[in-house]
Amino acid sequence: NLSGQKRSLCSGCIATPSGHPITTTIIMLSMRDNRSGGIALICGAISGIITMILHPVSGGGGHVVTAAQFEKLAALLTGVHVLAIIGIPFLFLGALALSRHLEMGSRLALAGLVIYSLGLVAVMIAPAISGLVGTGVLRKMVAHDPGSDQWRLLMEYNFLINQAFAKIFVVASCAAIAIWSFLMVKGRRVSIALGVYGLLLAPVIVMPMMSGSLSLDAHGFGLVVFSQAIWLIIAGILLIRTNVALQPVAHG
Repeated sequence: NLSGQKRSLCSGCIATPSGHPITTTIIMLSMRDNRSGGIALICGAISGIITMILHPVSGGGGHVVTAAQFEKLAALLTGVHVLAIIGIPFLFLGALALSRHLEMGSRLALAGLVIYSLGLVAVMIAPAISGLVGTGVLRKMVAHDPGSDQWRLLMEYNFLINQAFAKIFVVASCAAIAIWSFLMVKGRRVSIALGVYGLLLAPVIVMPMMSGSLSLDAHGFGLVVFSQAIWLIIAGILLIRTNVALQPVAHG
């Protein structure tokens, strides 16, 4: 019976050493990737939230701090920015899993991943400038002449570089979230409601920032991080709970 032999041969061809058919094994791996990616997405978002909660806020008014207080402040500045950098690989791994899950052949999900990766590079540089370079400059200011105009100019330059990379991150991350959200709504995958939220989130953040009504200080950037974290955490939870339906595969 040729048909029976063919079925037998095909069954042997798609079996793995563990006895699972290749199609089932691929689906199991995909579900495992979704779970790991969802956890990574949540961890990355939480690291951003903790960073902004602990981030010192300038009080203004020319308040004078002691040397001991300055060292505590410098340690806090360094710590929160290092935490932000640590969360970046988790965000990338989560975004990778989400992009793979949303991929529908148009490569839009991949485009979202590329754009988001650009934003992650920018947001890696921004805290490095503020928390590592900025803290070093402040220490030199305290050790030499804190009132010198050249030190103030240097800190202003440091701040402007930080703001430039922060803006790149905001635009890139919002664009990526908008792309993934569009795919959620179009393909009815993950969550349509989350997709609608993401589509509304991008212009609500980017337009005020471009117009100057939303500044990226600790409060403004914190608002961006929290609003995006809501989307990322929900996407991560839904990614963990995703059940990939078995689909028949035609064998030659």
